[in-house]
Amino acid sequence: MKMPRSGLGAGLLFLLPAVTILSGVDGMAKYLTEVGYSVLQIVWARYLFQTILTFPLAWSRHGTGLLRPPDVWAQVGRSLLHATSTFLIFLAFARMPLADAIAIFFAYPFLVTAMAPWLLGETTGWRRWLACIIGFGGTLFIIKPDFGAFDAGALMALAGSVAFAFYIVLTRRVALRAEPAMAIFIQGLIAAILLSFVVAWSWRTPDLSAWALLVAIGAVSAIGHYMMIRAFSHVSASILAPFGYFEIVAATIIGLTVFGDFPDSWSWIGIAVIVASGIYISLRERKRGTMPPPTA
Repeated sequence: MKMPRSGLGAGLLFLLPAVTILSGVDGMAKYLTEVGYSVLQIVWARYLFQTILTFPLAWSRHGTGLLRPPDVWAQVGRSLLHATSTFLIFLAFARMPLADAIAIFFAYPFLVTAMAPWLLGETTGWRRWLACIIGFGGTLFIIKPDFGAFDAGALMALAGSVAFAFYIVLTRRVALRAEPAMAIFIQGLIAAILLSFVVAWSWRTPDLSAWALLVAIGAVSAIGHYMMIRAFSHVSASILAPFGYFEIVAATIIGLTVFGDFPDSWSWIGIAVIVASGIYISLRERKRGTMPPPTA
């Protein structure tokens, strides 16, 4: 079959495999926590091996220019927010089903929309405000905020979503000038360096299979983000954004087949509300022409 060179078809050929393999990263992280490795160590490895594997591409395009990245403090801020978000969502994976955690994490589009008037000076109409309220309410079906069923992992997933929303807002605000390969490399490098100072606190020497998974987490993360960038090079973010929710489907399949986890009926209601609200906001952003570009 001949691959389309542009348009939605080409975008989906990159996006759907990307979100699927990124769900695989989530599954590997969850497995490593279940066999006794700390989340801090897993996140450190994710950024370390992402940095090592993206260096050749970034160097081939920029050479010594990697030593002089644009928007340095914005890059540092983005890296810290991304690493915080990753740490929190990996903590959530250790405590709840993958699909539930990722569905809560997908509250970030609502949070970005809610932040936009104050942090970006953007106008948010009543329809999008209503979609935000409904979508965020969908997370409550998964979180189940009562003393009998509340899961601390849900709060961690929600906190991770907040950190990721600030990451996107910062990206939009500073209008980063870094080329994507450079941005991914610099982001991973900063996080790996900072985490190297603290990873010893919870270090457990990995065996061969654990090392393989830790390397795979970094490699697959790099490949997945690169594929997402390629997807958005074929079609606008506003068109592709709703298809990102396929990650919840992929996470459900991985959670069921690998861990025996399956969302309960209330969680499915919450997932449906989140997806529907998110798609509506994406369509409104597309109509207004304010959908942000893909983030590294």
